[in-house]
Amino acid sequence: MRYFLSRLARVVRRGDLEVHCFVFLTTHFHLLIRSPRGRLSESLRVVQNQFVRWFNRRNRRDGPLFRGRFLSRRVEGLIYRRILVRYIDQNPVSAGLVASPEAYAHGSARRYVFESGPRWLERGWVESEAVARTGAAGFCGRVYVQAFANALAQHEVELVEARLAHPADEADPLDDLVHATPAGVHEWMKRKAALADGTRPGLPCASGEQVRSACSRAMAARPGWWMTRGGNRVPVWEVMLVALWRDVAGLRWSEIGARASIGESSAKRRYRIHRAWMASSEDYRDAVVAVTGDCVRT
Repeated sequence: MRYFLSRLARVVRRGDLEVHCFVFLTTHFHLLIRSPRGRLSESLRVVQNQFVRWFNRRNRRDGPLFRGRFLSRRVEGLIYRRILVRYIDQNPVSAGLVASPEAYAHGSARRYVFESGPRWLERGWVESEAVARTGAAGFCGRVYVQAFANALAQHEVELVEARLAHPADEADPLDDLVHATPAGVHEWMKRKAALADGTRPGLPCASGEQVRSACSRAMAARPGWWMTRGGNRVPVWEVMLVALWRDVAGLRWSEIGARASIGESSAKRRYRIHRAWMASSEDYRDAVVAVTGDCVRT
């Protein structure tokens, strides 16, 4: 692990990467990094290749060591970036290696808490964010613990894992949704509803369980809500749940069908009903906006 960090330090000193948060375990590593020169792929390729050659010589082995190319995902929003710091820090805790992030020797949490460590660790954003979140007069290890050391809720873990599995080639709407007025959330929902059924789901802004919980809370306040579609009475909450799983949680049709115990064609049919109601029913639109806000703010 120390050798891997030394290779990483080289590319940082060259100005090719900024490392804001990291953790290295025996099976994988996580980095929250920025590439000022756009050399992310080349830099990590060099680091991994040098590490593999050293590891193979040291252990008298041959062949690949890593399963494949590293996975990279763009991080744009502030809310998600905060979650990622905690997600990265909590990896050794989740693996049962230590009781708290700062107790793990091969992660950045220890460096921030004890205010020591390599000069190549870019501390600026993390430290300023910790101060801003706690209202402290200045940064210290205690401030970092207050800002980032609390364990992730299960829905936050699910959100990170869903985003890691999602091709990240679009802007992150989470910050805008959290701070948007009801009118802003409504406009976003209208844009989502206008997309075709076959369009790939967007970047998740909440977990599937958050969506289900928010719909359940709304349904408890207004049970037995039905609307008509094509002369038939349709249960509103079943339609809305499918739509928000698609638009807010970014689930595929197969995942939605499995969660709702219906076929993919039925899930798509419910989404088409949602789209029609978004265009025709103010009552339904207001409910969708309220439940969406509940999803992304909890």
